Amino acid sequence: MDFFDNALDKAKEAIDIVSKKTSEVVTAQKQKFDIASLESKRSKDFEKLGEIYFSLIKNEEIEDAQTKALVEAIIQKENEIFQLKDELNAAKYQRICPNCQANISKTAVYCSVCGAKLEIEE
Repeated sequence: MDFFDNALDKAKEAIDIVSKKTSEVVTAQKQKFDIASLESKRSKDFEKLGEIYFSLIKNEEIEDAQTKALVEAIIQKENEIFQLKDELNAAKYQRICPNCQANISKTAVYCSVCGAKLEIEE
């Protein structure tokens, strides 16, 4: 009987160790997920802050030559991106929604993404 009692005690110890390790792994994974979630939210906050600052400079509410030059460069790049997307979509019989910049069909009357009423192109 000592053999079985000893084996049973060893099994219980092993189960306790495995249970503890599993709990540690789950806790670590949860913490990693929480960190990734917070980093993602922080990035979105930085993006929103940048958009607000960009808007203030674009509307000339903040005067700073270096920042103003960067805003103008961004606007130029946005225009170039819009042009390139427009050319690409023309080849695919699509166009860009002027309201939300989504790719939509040339024959669409309303944007399928934002619902804006569209002018039909000839």
